Amino acid sequence: MLLETLLAVTMLLPRIEPALDTARARLPPLPRAAEAAPAPAPSFSLVARAVSNWREQAGENLAPGSLAFVVRHAATEPGFVARCVRLNNYWCIKQARWSGELGGDAEGHTGFATAADGADAAVQLLRRYQRDYGRRSALAIVRRWAPAECGVARPVAAAPVAGKPRPPARQAAGPAVSTTTAPRGIGGTLRARFLARHGRGGVARAAPSAAAGLRVQPWSARARLAGHPGRAPRAMAGSAVSVPRPAADIATGLTEAPKIAAKSPPAVNPVRTLVASGAANPAALLAPDRLTAEAAALPSIAASLPKGSLLDLSLPAPVCANDETRIRNYAARIAGSVGLKPDDDLRLFRDDGRPSDNLLPVLLAMSSVELGTLHASKALVSAAIERLEARLSGTASSEARSNSAL
Repeated sequence: MLLETLLAVTMLLPRIEPALDTARARLPPLPRAAEAAPAPAPSFSLVARAVSNWREQAGENLAPGSLAFVVRHAATEPGFVARCVRLNNYWCIKQARWSGELGGDAEGHTGFATAADGADAAVQLLRRYQRDYGRRSALAIVRRWAPAECGVARPVAAAPVAGKPRPPARQAAGPAVSTTTAPRGIGGTLRARFLARHGRGGVARAAPSAAAGLRVQPWSARARLAGHPGRAPRAMAGSAVSVPRPAADIATGLTEAPKIAAKSPPAVNPVRTLVASGAANPAALLAPDRLTAEAAALPSIAASLPKGSLLDLSLPAPVCANDETRIRNYAARIAGSVGLKPDDDLRLFRDDGRPSDNLLPVLLAMSSVELGTLHASKALVSAAIERLEARLSGTASSEARSNSAL
C-alpha cells in the first residue's frame, strides 16, 4: 500500500507543478521587510554622565556574561555598575584627546564612543608608561595611573623682601575694573554700596544695636563663671530656716514705744554683685573695659604659632594612609596576575615595542580593580592588542619601504 502511494505521488507531481507556478504568479507580491534604520551615532550626556550606547557596549564587551546580560537588558541600572562602565571606559582613563573621545565627567574620565576605543587607549597608555616614562613596575604604574588624591601641598605666599611690598597671596580672578568705569574701585560703585546696605530682595539691613551687647552662650566658660545665667536660683527644702518673730509684749501701750534707729544698708560685696549682674545680664560680662583688661593680661597666642601661619585658615592636608594602602593593593593585584611582586618589572612590552604575553592578564586585572564586580572581556583586550601589533607591523613595513627607496 505504501509503495502504491509513493508511485501515485511521483506520477502526479510533474502535473501539479505547472498549476502551482501559475497560481504563484497570480498572487500579489509580498511586501518587503522594512530595512532597519541605522543606529544613531553615540553621544555623551553631561547630565547623565554617560555615553548613549553604554548598555549595548557593556552587554557585548564585559564579563562575566551573566552580569553583562543583566546590565544590557535591566529596566533600571543595577547597583554594581561602576561609573566608568557608563563611559565605555573600562580602565577609567583620563581625557587626553584619545581616538573616539566624546567628552568626560567632572573628574576628567573620558567617555569613549565604543569600548574598543577605550581598550586601544589603555594599551597605548601602558606602552607610553614603559617607553616614555620608564614606569615598568606595577607600583610605579599605579602611582601615575591612579594617584593619591590627598597630600597636595598648599600654595604658600612668598616671604616679603626687604624694601619691597609683600606679594598678594591670591590674585582676583578676571580682569581688573578700569578706573574709567569705577573711579573709586569696584567697592565704591553705587551697586556695591546698595548691596552693602540691603539684603536679599532689597530689604534694608537692621543696624546692629551697640547697647544690646553680645550674647553669652549658656554652655560657655564665661556663663559658668557667672553662675548659670538665666537660671533662677532655687532654695533647697532642707536648708530653709524660718526667721523668728518677736514675742508679744503684755505691757503694750503702757510705756512709750522705743525708737528704732534706721538701719544702714548692708555692705555690698563687689564679687557677688558681679556674679549676680552676670547672671541677670550676661552682656555685663563683656564690657569693653573689662575685656581690654583681661586681654592685656593674657599671654601672646601668636608667639607660639609657626611663622606665617596666623592668617592661614585653609584646611590642613588630609592623611594619605588610606590612599597609600589603596595604591599598594592595586599594584599587588596587577603584579599577582603575572606572578610577580609590586616592585618587579612587569615586562609588558619587548625591546622593539611589541606587546608581550604579560599585557593581556595585566589589562584584565586593572579593569577588574577599576570596575569591581565587572571587568573587560578577554576578547575585547585581545582585539586591542592585535590592533596595536598590526599598527606596529604597518609602521615597520612602511619604514622599511622608505629606507629601501633611499
